[in-house]
Amino acid sequence: MKKVLWILTLLLAASLIVAACQPTPVEPVAEEAPAEEAAPAEAEEPAEAEEMAFPDLGGREVTIAVENAYLPFNYIDPDTGEPAGWDYDVWNEICAVINCTPVYVEAAWEGMIQAVADGQFDAAADGITITEERAEIVDFSTGYVAIEQRLLVRIDEDRIESIEDIVADEALKLGTQTGTTNYATAATFLPEERISGFEQFGFVVQAVIAGDIDAVIIDEVAGQGYLGENADALKLVGPSLSSDFLGFIFPKGSDLVAPVDAAIEELAKNGFLDEVNAKYFGPDFSITYDDLFPPEEPTLGTEEDPIIWAVVPSGETERVVAGFEQVAAMIYDQTGLVITPFVATEYAGVIEAMCSDPAKAHMSSLATFSYILAADRGCAEAALVSVRYGSAVYNGQIFVRADSGITSIEELAGKTFCRPDPLSTSGWIIPSIELRAAGIDPDTDLAQVVDAGSHDASIAGVYNGDCEAGSSYVDARTRVEEDYPDVMDVIQVISVSADIPNDGVQFVAGFDAEVKAQIVAALLAIAETEEGQAALGEAYQWEALAEYDDTFYDAFRQVLDAAGVSVEDF
Repeated sequence: MKKVLWILTLLLAASLIVAACQPTPVEPVAEEAPAEEAAPAEAEEPAEAEEMAFPDLGGREVTIAVENAYLPFNYIDPDTGEPAGWDYDVWNEICAVINCTPVYVEAAWEGMIQAVADGQFDAAADGITITEERAEIVDFSTGYVAIEQRLLVRIDEDRIESIEDIVADEALKLGTQTGTTNYATAATFLPEERISGFEQFGFVVQAVIAGDIDAVIIDEVAGQGYLGENADALKLVGPSLSSDFLGFIFPKGSDLVAPVDAAIEELAKNGFLDEVNAKYFGPDFSITYDDLFPPEEPTLGTEEDPIIWAVVPSGETERVVAGFEQVAAMIYDQTGLVITPFVATEYAGVIEAMCSDPAKAHMSSLATFSYILAADRGCAEAALVSVRYGSAVYNGQIFVRADSGITSIEELAGKTFCRPDPLSTSGWIIPSIELRAAGIDPDTDLAQVVDAGSHDASIAGVYNGDCEAGSSYVDARTRVEEDYPDVMDVIQVISVSADIPNDGVQFVAGFDAEVKAQIVAALLAIAETEEGQAALGEAYQWEALAEYDDTFYDAFRQVLDAAGVSVEDF
């Protein structure tokens, strides 16, 4: 900035020198008046005239084209919604000096210079670099700021330290905004086929961050603006590629050039430019392009932001994942929504994913008690309930090896016990209630409680003798018959619980109602097809799906209340 002020001061000094060198008419001197006494008065008059010599435009309206998208020169303040920036402050002050009324008109950068040349605007202020080519069609004001052109690259970029690195490596891609001196600078180093042109610098910068291009030539001031909140993603590298002055432009022959130049000189002289430069180019200016143009949030249900469907393996994890992936693919075919199944290791993980802020899962297939726990925390809302063996309810079972000699729950005191998951309704919540009803405290009266990880594993644990008893849904034994053909004979069921609502499909609280309706409709349709039934069966042994809301679980809540069980205990 000092360089600019020095030039302006030099220009002002030169104009004064020129004025002082011009011949001035001299009045004849009276004989009785010594010439040396009259000289001081004659010398003071031009100084007073110089002080008062600013043009007066009589309040004339001056239309000024601005882009309102070029920090820090002109932009729409994100806090107030009002136009702001260096251009506004300076032009307001210019008009205060020469008595004009600024009328700002938003215009796209593309075509702005030509529009001024055609007389559509009286002037344009948009950080326009003074060039000989542009000066052929428009007039420029005095240069008011020197701009350095730099390279902007990704923060982890280690191949580029200067423009020569890009020139030498044809694999590197350079981009910039079309119609700018930055593009012209790029063209001095590279053929046009190696330069990617964009309509706005915002698009270029996003292309760098995304890795579509490797570097962008940009004015350093604008580059600093883009760094802002992207300081962890971008950096400026290398020396200045060129140093250019910016100026306001006018139609050729405009009578505004001289008055505006006079005003600029005055603003440099009285310190206003110092103040406005410190305001917009100093460290206190914190507005960034992210503030002006917040990045759009990706749409939920797209590749960029898929809907997460969280489940817990009721059986072999690979089979569960494969089944849900098939179902998700069918939903995509019907709705275009991208859904990614996520298999957690336990129900608590799914509940936390649904209840976190922001939610880490958007859909779930929680078992009954886990759903009630999430629903009572305000995190989940029931939409569908699964149907197995023609019913929307199921039962839990407690089992032992047939050769163990155990025939009742009362005999399980001091025994080892395999459970699928501590929050599994049929695999532990209901069995633990039954154990207490039989006089056995599951926390103190069992020798050991083993978390098997799934219903299949609970069956296998008892079959293999790892535990003396276990629990699961009825009848998880059929899921392991391929590995244990005699499981129905070896594993003996000693207790079957009362009815329990089936698991199903739940959505995180506040989930978009329209998207939810699409998914529910798609799942109901899928469950009617042979292919869909096969996939649902592979995932969770679901034969069909039925629509039920949270009230479906009220009867089970009453069972828990009667048993003195509170969800808060878990």
